[in-house]
Amino acid sequence: MGASTNAILGGVFVLLALGLTILMFHLWGYPFDKTRHRSSAPRALMFLHRAFGYVFVAIYVVLMWDMVPRLWSYQIELPARTVFHLMLGMAVGALLLVKILVVRFFKHLESTLAPILGTALLICTILLAGLALPYAAREAYLRATAQDGQNFSQERIDRVTTYLPQIGFADAAGLATLASAAGLAEGRDVLTRKCTQCHDLRTILVKPRTPEAWHSTVTRMAQRATTMHPISESEQWSVTAYLIAITPTLQQGVQDSREEALASSQSFAALRATNDGPPDDYDPQAARAVFAAKCAQCHSPALVEAAGFRTEQDVVQLVTRMVANGLTASEGELGQIMAYLTQTYAREGG
Repeated sequence: MGASTNAILGGVFVLLALGLTILMFHLWGYPFDKTRHRSSAPRALMFLHRAFGYVFVAIYVVLMWDMVPRLWSYQIELPARTVFHLMLGMAVGALLLVKILVVRFFKHLESTLAPILGTALLICTILLAGLALPYAAREAYLRATAQDGQNFSQERIDRVTTYLPQIGFADAAGLATLASAAGLAEGRDVLTRKCTQCHDLRTILVKPRTPEAWHSTVTRMAQRATTMHPISESEQWSVTAYLIAITPTLQQGVQDSREEALASSQSFAALRATNDGPPDDYDPQAARAVFAAKCAQCHSPALVEAAGFRTEQDVVQLVTRMVANGLTASEGELGQIMAYLTQTYAREGG
């Protein structure tokens, strides 16, 4: 089952939990005969609550049917966030089982425990969805905008055409296939079906990477894949191509919280020293070429040029963030980039 289907079912799951809880509170406002274990609430509302409950249980079973077998496929220790997600999922199942037993077989406890169990189910369901839905929704957004938005635009396809050969892909015919809307859609499908065997989408979509780093990441994922769900070499290149194509979109998300991406003071000081005046071999045209080649790996150079530098310190901070986000460049290349940005855009002294 794909990530988008899971996201839709998860959303319906939360809405059902909310609706069931509100309806439960309303129904328990009617007098309850503790001797006969029967409420005086309208029968239609009682049947509606029961029907919604059956749907809620059915969705839970479908979601667990998809999740539990994946536990056998994990090849690495689960992160804390995933462990908490699994614990909440099991807690929902336990609460459902207890509530069904109370309602069906231990009615003398119904008036006391049913509202508590229903409220606990709502809380666990909201927490469960809060851990999973934001990242599933982000992937669904990328999926929805891929065909007619900027992800599969000619600019994104050109990125794949440019960077795949630079990281070792030498098949010209295969490159034409990968650098196409159909090829990128296939990469996205492999990502959501196979690359989540060992982790969730957050690990993949949390930050942009350079093309070489994407390929290394995908290769490591393939090495950890199970024998039941192997990731072939062609699928690895397909996923890499898709991730290269969507990197500018991921970069924009990081840009929105760029203050959190500042590197340590030691790295900042090292880059500040590198920017102590232009290098002796500084050539504006050559420096611009280095800037365009390196900075375009994750985003358009126009975004950097529009950053509104005032001092060379602004330049150092920006390059520090780019390094923290995965920019790979030699000390000389960083010096050329910062000298170019300082000489061209900084309007004030250091």
